[in-house]
Amino acid sequence: MRHIATALVALLLAAGATTAMAQDLTGLRWEKRVLALFDAEGSDRIERQAAALLAEREALAERDMVVFAVVGEEIRPIYGTPPADSAAQLRQRLGAGSDGFEAVLIGKDGGVKHRSRSPLALQELEAIVDAMPMRRAGG
Repeated sequence: MRHIATALVALLLAAGATTAMAQDLTGLRWEKRVLALFDAEGSDRIERQAAALLAEREALAERDMVVFAVVGEEIRPIYGTPPADSAAQLRQRLGAGSDGFEAVLIGKDGGVKHRSRSPLALQELEAIVDAMPMRRAGG
């Protein structure tokens, strides 16, 4: 009987984890800072940006970041779990164009904090995040 109860608890926890992973962009509010990378063409800028960021995963973890790319209609996770929104919903919500590269940084409060038409250097991203009031307050 104890094994059944343990299995049931594990199943419920797994179901909760699945639900948490399926949240939309607003579900990340107050929990994560989001860097959304958009590129309609699927150029190498996404790959270069991802490689630069992933080389310093500790910096992303320390700043509670989620990073994902929207290429065409596909959403590609880079670091963390991307929101469940569709590519079209993300473009609309974040005001991202449908042409060329664009990086959009969203703070924990859900507001757009920075936009760039070129890949961001990790030091630039760190400086922007570290200047945010919630980050300075320890969040």
